[in-house]
Amino acid sequence: MHHNYSSHSHATDHPATGLHRTLAVIAIVALFLAIALILKSRGLRVVVNACMFVASLVSTQLGVKVLQSPPFSYRFPGFVTVLHFSCVVVACAIYFTYKGEPIKVLPCSIPWKKYLRTVVPIAVSQPISVVFNNKAMGYVGAAICAIIGTLSPVATAVLSRTCGRQIQLLSWLGVMVAFLGALVISWGEVSQARAHGTGKTVTGLIFAFSSLSGRCIKIVLLDYMIAPVAYAETRSDKGRELEEPMSVMHVYALTYSGGAFMSLLYSLWTESLVEAWNQLTLPIFGIIMCTAASALVLNFTGGYALADLGASAQQIIGKLNTIVISAFSVAFLGEHLPAIVLLGTAFVLCGVAIFERGQHGAPNEDDSESDSSSDSDEEK
Repeated sequence: MHHNYSSHSHATDHPATGLHRTLAVIAIVALFLAIALILKSRGLRVVVNACMFVASLVSTQLGVKVLQSPPFSYRFPGFVTVLHFSCVVVACAIYFTYKGEPIKVLPCSIPWKKYLRTVVPIAVSQPISVVFNNKAMGYVGAAICAIIGTLSPVATAVLSRTCGRQIQLLSWLGVMVAFLGALVISWGEVSQARAHGTGKTVTGLIFAFSSLSGRCIKIVLLDYMIAPVAYAETRSDKGRELEEPMSVMHVYALTYSGGAFMSLLYSLWTESLVEAWNQLTLPIFGIIMCTAASALVLNFTGGYALADLGASAQQIIGKLNTIVISAFSVAFLGEHLPAIVLLGTAFVLCGVAIFERGQHGAPNEDDSESDSSSDSDEEK
């Protein structure tokens, strides 16, 4: 998912540039400290991974922005996405070859029914979620796409609950608070990006909502493959034989190969491979490889964040990238950071904290129930 951020020059703000830069850096540091504080009960690895997830999301988006903006103007998002997905497949292939399990890279490593039910829909939804978002920004701009993107945590929570994942009432409150914060952040973006025409609004909205749908389907299916027991509706369901959970690497090896293939088909249909090659220069190639490295980190940290936190929490934390990009733009690109964006970020962080507290309460209740049931069985 990539966002464009329009650059605004503020010549009259030069005297306060130093102060703005300092405040922006403080905001970035405070954000990561807040993430660490909220997730500290989950351990250092989870905290570091979540912070790297947000940081790599920011660096990937900024890299794609630089690539598509003047003076480079390399606008072939489909082929760039193919490269990003292919790097994940290569990394997984190297990993399993090293472990002596190369079979896990192939579709035959899981039953065909499971492959058709999970991997194929993910492969189709991956290019939809990424490429369609880029297309939508060409019609309605990044601001409108951001507003639609705020529905992601709520839509993901609803879809995962529909599929059977248990979400506590307090966690639902956290999702709604985070949604409110994301909406406030997007409103701040809209206040700085009102210059887009409305002639192609319908087409842009179709692309944006298609991207949202693809993203939610992909995340929930990935979550199901990694943690199928979380989607057992009742205790009796948990007692029955369930699908074996799969490692993040195994899931990625299967799903990203299909995603790269589907993205390639879409790119060949909508973009010109000859033009992409002819416009490729050494500086552009360097930027593309930087985005590929950043996207590789993003995809794996996102996968492990999904395994650690679940689909809804991962989507909520992903929304924090907006404040980091905005603060970075203030510190190094001379842009302006609206106060409303800071307010929205506070709501998102509160939502994450509430969601975490709700999820931490659930296992305790389950454990106490299981303990009491086992005690009663022993008495009998």
